[in-house]
Amino acid sequence: MSSIHKTKLTSAEIAALWTQYLNETAGICFHQHMMEHLEDKEIRDVFEYAMSLGTQHLEKIKEFLIQEGFPVPIGFTNHDLIPNTPRLFSDVLCLHYLNIMTIHGCHGYSGAITTSARQDVREYFTRCNASAVELCNRTKNVLLEKGLYYRPPVVLPPEKPDYVKDENFLAGWFGEKRPLSCIEITDIYFNLKKSIMAKAVTVAFWQVAQSKNVRDFLLKALKTKDSHIQMFNDLLNKENLPAPPILEAEVTNSTTSPFSEKLMMYQVGFLFTTAMVYYGTGWASSPRRDLTPHYMMAISGDVKIGNDWLDMMIDIGWLEQPPLAENRTELAMKNK
Repeated sequence: MSSIHKTKLTSAEIAALWTQYLNETAGICFHQHMMEHLEDKEIRDVFEYAMSLGTQHLEKIKEFLIQEGFPVPIGFTNHDLIPNTPRLFSDVLCLHYLNIMTIHGCHGYSGAITTSARQDVREYFTRCNASAVELCNRTKNVLLEKGLYYRPPVVLPPEKPDYVKDENFLAGWFGEKRPLSCIEITDIYFNLKKSIMAKAVTVAFWQVAQSKNVRDFLLKALKTKDSHIQMFNDLLNKENLPAPPILEAEVTNSTTSPFSEKLMMYQVGFLFTTAMVYYGTGWASSPRRDLTPHYMMAISGDVKIGNDWLDMMIDIGWLEQPPLAENRTELAMKNK
């Protein structure tokens, strides 16, 4: 009689499931507050779909972890959400927020598929990716229908395909500077969109945060993100290309927080750490040499905020620890 052997989850699979659990629990808290106040039916329908996906994902992640003997992460719960508070975000900002977060979801799930080995985990993340793409399309469709989607700049078609002739293609400081390529424009524009949304969310959190240390941190994060927006806006302006508009006007004047400060800090940390990844991608795909220091400055600014964030989250006791590898030295010392 043969027995079916089910392989254990790898560190990559645990990492993806553990990270998704924290992100899903955080997202559900934000969506619940937003849905308390959404007035537009089409936007509400998209959020209801997002909530149903998040709930399904949490149940499946719990199932995976419990079967392997791993504890379910703490994540975020109803204790991190304060119901019946004044609205903090307009319908417009809620929709932009959800659209940007689905972009992060698409990238995250794609990465999880490529790093996972076990078939049932790959199938799970494939379903997650498909639903994230569907949610991204739904949010974008509503944005387009309402005239709220800011399209990237248009470039005119060249007369014919061609090869790069000389190193002037790389020039940016000296000599004749070529126009930005469509690839460079795309990276700058979408990094700007993510930064603009991150700044608006940070403004909202800064406005409602109660403790001084959290407010001080959020102000530093706000100034950092604002400097990045100005820097990349200037790049587009110099090329006579349009930049997406800012979103701070879509934050209400409420000073009552609907969220715990732990949840707000987690969200800001997420937005800054993912920004570093996207800045790195933009840097790697931008041959024009004058773009390099812009991306380096943006990454270094986010690294500084990220380090401050880690120190603060650890000091307060808000940083949940992911599963660690066995400490073999510690185990060996037990026998001495």
